[in-house]
Amino acid sequence: MVMLKLAAVLVATAVLATVVIAQDPAQGWLGYAKGVNPSGEGIITYIEAKWKVGANPRRGGAFFSPWFGIETSDNLNLIQPVNPWTGSRWEIYNVNRPHHPNKFLEYFQWVPTHNQNSQAHVVKPGDVLFGSVTYNPSRNSYVMYHKDITDGWSVTTEIPIQRARSGEFKKYNIIYFVFEKEWDCDQYPPDGEVTFYDIKVQFNNQTVSPTWTTSYVDDVCNNRAHVLNETCHLSLSIGVVRSQLCQYIEQQMFGFDE
Repeated sequence: MVMLKLAAVLVATAVLATVVIAQDPAQGWLGYAKGVNPSGEGIITYIEAKWKVGANPRRGGAFFSPWFGIETSDNLNLIQPVNPWTGSRWEIYNVNRPHHPNKFLEYFQWVPTHNQNSQAHVVKPGDVLFGSVTYNPSRNSYVMYHKDITDGWSVTTEIPIQRARSGEFKKYNIIYFVFEKEWDCDQYPPDGEVTFYDIKVQFNNQTVSPTWTTSYVDDVCNNRAHVLNETCHLSLSIGVVRSQLCQYIEQQMFGFDE
């Protein structure tokens, strides 16, 4: 298990159909962490993580989201449970609404362009969220599951695996934890970070400690991703570097002090 933290004076959003770059990491990504199997082999068969919904921004009108997801080796297909701030409220989702791609569990592919979202649910600051993606070998698909642990609501979405131009099925072997979409700093949550924790990853049905790298696409409000701890639970944060003590991480999900 592992925890990741996305911290700073801002938060990110799920991949949007309006993004113009034809491959991930995409324009609009702020701080992000990328995980791969150290052996370089296999496909992702399971991933799960928890996090808390951030505080409401002091100024509304923005659309952004923290999220995690799995991606194909060509960085063209992304499966992601998302938690966007929609301008006036927080939501989570995984239903197919291509006319409004910003509101739902999400699947996005670049070629041919396709965006699929699930039914949305309003969540509140402080709610504990759980997301998972599971490989279904009998249907050669992935099943996304998103739950608000605090109020019990959940949604499930199944995504078939796309074939590459070669005719072979694509391989999902990249993990991303991302804060997405650029806005003014005062339009992001005042707690300034989101911590993903109790992260569990399996490749070929074997639990793995991924190799993590961090970076950013758009340099906004000093948003950065940090691997906080890999000995207790993996924790990733996006934003400012914070304490790496296991007990501290497990007790404090937001508002870390220097």
